[in-house]
Parts: sequence; structure tokens; C-alpha cells
Amino acid sequence: MFSIGSSEQQRFQDIRLCLERDVVPRLGEIRTPALLYLDAVLHANVDEYLDFLAPLQVDLLYSVKPCTLDFVVTQLAGRTAGFDACTTAEARLVREILGPGAKPVHLTGLGVSQQTWPEVAAVADYVNVNSLSTLDRVRSVHKGLKPRVGLRVNPKFSTAKDLRYDPARPGSKLGVPPGLFERWVVEDGGRGVSGLHFHIACESSSLGAVVSSLDWLTTVAAPLLPRLEYLNVGGGWLRPGVVDGREDFAEMTRGVRALGVPTILTEPGTGVVRDAGVLATRVLDVIDTDDVTVAVVDTTVGHAPEVFEYAWAPEVHAPGNEPSPESGREYEIAGCSPLAGDVFGRYRFRDPLRVGQPLFFLQLGAYAQARWSSFTGLPWPSVHRLTRTGELLTAQGSSDLAYRSLWRSHGQR
Repeated sequence: MFSIGSSEQQRFQDIRLCLERDVVPRLGEIRTPALLYLDAVLHANVDEYLDFLAPLQVDLLYSVKPCTLDFVVTQLAGRTAGFDACTTAEARLVREILGPGAKPVHLTGLGVSQQTWPEVAAVADYVNVNSLSTLDRVRSVHKGLKPRVGLRVNPKFSTAKDLRYDPARPGSKLGVPPGLFERWVVEDGGRGVSGLHFHIACESSSLGAVVSSLDWLTTVAAPLLPRLEYLNVGGGWLRPGVVDGREDFAEMTRGVRALGVPTILTEPGTGVVRDAGVLATRVLDVIDTDDVTVAVVDTTVGHAPEVFEYAWAPEVHAPGNEPSPESGREYEIAGCSPLAGDVFGRYRFRDPLRVGQPLFFLQLGAYAQARWSSFTGLPWPSVHRLTRTGELLTAQGSSDLAYRSLWRSHGQR
């Protein structure tokens, strides 16, 4: 059902058909709000990345920060070259899920220091440090051949439209800036560094910034590249079927390999899981105001933080009452918290919304559960998994445990 290289609109349509066929008839089994993960979409996304990357001999890592659910990690273990984590907690969790040594774990984070190095070294096979000063400190305590130590650089090429999530923005804390890196190559020569890493995109529909970064690296780090074991070109770009610049990327990676770099890696996270996740909710109330009719649902933007932070209105599926942008009645879909700005967006529907109407917010597989809020004690959504054979499994029940734990003193009554 989910084809490689489909447009975003075709993918939306395929997800709607999947929901109608495999989920809507069983809505009585699901207590909303609920986050649904569709295994078939997850694997279709991986198929698409591998179809593009394998002929280029570029290895696929999965960056776990958008979604670290155990069944997602387990499924991806057999299809990727490893995992990229930002913290020792993420790396340790991957190890616990898969078992020691099952897959290489790369750690790229700002929390690496002399004090944390023993803990970092115990859980990671590769560590990309964020600055030259950290690299010097790590050199003084690093013993043995593992983990391999790499350096994160920031070429400062960007395609992001919003500085809030732009890794290459002016003053970025993420990686060694170009001028400083170029001087380091000349003066230090890459002593003790096994690899380089950059990650300068975020939900990008173009590979242009990655290509420009590679072009820059092949010029300024030419003496260093033949001595490297790996080059990690980051992630942040969406499915290959919906991005521009694929041919330029292919040509540039072939050029990098010709310079002697044996392993080239990429680490998408959002592009792998974003459209595999759907937030299911129901209408609790319909309120007429002076300006717009408000439909209150039984979830909150605290369960989809990027909707609030970036003023992003996700696609909606309403069984039996599809959105109708050109006609129909307009509603503001609002969450059920007391926050005035708890709003998902404005949508037009073919028919009036009624209490109990199911609504599915699409593309919420990344950074929803990872950053859920427990504001006012609204319980976190339950988590369900739709397998490729059509089984609907409950992975986690709805819970307000995080809220209760937040306000209780440990060991006190």
C-alpha cells in the first residue's frame, strides 16, 4: 500500500485508507487520546532510504531522539547499520532493548566531558564531540581503541526557514564553525580523530545544504579525509522521494569516497518515523464563539509540542467527514487544557462536527511522545502499534504517572 517515492499527498491518502481499513472499525478498542504507530509506513520509509542510499554505498543510521520506542528500535535494528544517540541515557536504552553489541551505537552530544567519559565510553562505539576544547579534554582521558572519537563540524550551510530549529544558524552551539575548523586542520592535522560529523538540516526538503557542506569539506579537509574511518553527513532531510538534490548528493558522495573515506553515514530520524505516527482523538465539545466555532478534543498540543512551538497545523483525517478546504464549515480544533493557545489549527469539514467524532492528526510519529507534557495532569496518550499483518497491539496504557511523580517528594509523605 505504501509505495517508495510517493508524494506527500499520496502518502497522506494511503495513510487515510489504512486507518479506514484497519483502525476505524476497531475504534471501540482504543481509548483516546492514543498515539498509533503504523509498522507498514515505518518499513516503507526505510525501504525508500535504502533504495536511494544502497547504490551509493552510504550506510543508514537511525537517530533515536524523535522516537525511541522499543518496537521501533527493534524493527530498525535489522534494517540499519546502527543508531545515533544524543545522550548516554539514549545510548544505554538502545543497548538494553537490543542487547550488548547487537548494533553499533554512535553518540553525538554536548554532554561529553572528562567527568562523563567513562560512562560515555561504556555505551558508545563512536563518539562525536562537539568542540575542539572538548576534544582536547577527551584526548587526555581516552584510553584504548574504543570508542572511536570523531569531531562535529558546522559548515554553516542552511536551508531552514526558522532560526529556532536551524542547526546552522548564526551563533549555533552545534559543532566547530568553519574558520576555526579550517585552522585546526592546518595546525593539528586531525590528530587522534577517526571521523567527522555534521548535521545542518532540519525537516529539509532539499539536499542542497548537505551537498554544499560536502563540497566545502573536500576542499578544506582534503589532507585529512584519506585518514578518516568515517564521515557522518547527518540527517534532517525528509524521505528521498520528496527531497530535491538527489543527483547532486549522489555525485558528491562518490567524490568523497574517491578521496579515500571508506564509510559514509547518514542518520535521519524524523524522516523515518514522522508519518508512521498518528494521534487519535475525539471531539469532546463544540462551542460557538463570536469569531469561529471551536471543537474541543480530548488531547492537547502538549501531546504534540511542535504544533504549538512552530505554529504548524497537522493534516487531519475525520472518518466519514473529511476536511474540505474550499467549502464546508470552519472549526478551530482546540485541546482540552486550560491553556488559551492550546490550538491545533483551523480546518473546514464537509459536515458539522459532532461530539464523539474521531479525528486523526497525521505526521506525529516524531517528537510527540519524546516531548509530551503532563500539564495539569492530563494523562499521556496510550500507545498502540498496527503491525504489517493487521494486528492492533497496545504498547502502553494511558497514564498520569509522570504528573504525579513530578510533584511528589521522594521518601516523604
